[in-house]
Amino acid sequence: MNELARFSLPDFVRNVSHGSTLTENDRSHKLRMIIRISEIAMKTALGNIEMLLEAEIDEGRALSRAERRELQVQRILDAAKTCFAREGFQGASMQQICAEASMSPGALYRYFVSKEAIIEEICAAARRDDEEKLAEMLTKRDVVEGMVFGAMTHIRFVHETDACALIAQFHAEATRSESVRAIYCNHLAEVRGIFLQYLGAALDRGEIDPLFELETLVPVIMSIIQGIANNDLPANGVALDKVETVVRTVMVSMLRPTGKAA
Repeated sequence: MNELARFSLPDFVRNVSHGSTLTENDRSHKLRMIIRISEIAMKTALGNIEMLLEAEIDEGRALSRAERRELQVQRILDAAKTCFAREGFQGASMQQICAEASMSPGALYRYFVSKEAIIEEICAAARRDDEEKLAEMLTKRDVVEGMVFGAMTHIRFVHETDACALIAQFHAEATRSESVRAIYCNHLAEVRGIFLQYLGAALDRGEIDPLFELETLVPVIMSIIQGIANNDLPANGVALDKVETVVRTVMVSMLRPTGKAA
């Protein structure tokens, strides 16, 4: 055992203060260690205090247990998204997520038992969000405008939330994780089913005359929407209004609306 390893922290503090056989470099190194440990402890303590305050009070009222849980879960998910986009699903650790969320490991593990559980919840949350957007699309009387609305809502969301990096990591993880791949495939199938039902009803009413059968056309439309969103064209100099014009032109050319009123 070397000389440094024999010192406990209290011994070390006394040695630094009163002198010992430690060299100047040893004392400097140990002091830096204490400062760093203190910084981490303070950050964690302040983060947990802030988290508790946010969890307990919202606009002057006490939050319910369910609301507190939802707030904490969202805090973890936001931190995880930041870490995953920066480090990748494989590279990010639970410790990094804790630090990003200013949360102790014990607090985080109360909500998620593993990194994989966090990934699955991020996927599930995205799925629920898409369901809400698609439900609004279905209220549009003009089917072409409804499809444009659905497409642009997704494209804007990816652009405004800077989600391209996270989406890329998600696609990569789907090739490694069976659970993530299952979530991904199920979600695509659900969206495809909604589009098929929406366009199928319009076809039955005689409002559209598509170039191809819908079973072929819908996956192509979905791929176009995903391609525009995942490449974040607005971030690369293509204005959103111009993107929308192109999307509308594509929808019209593929669906060939007949002009028949709904």
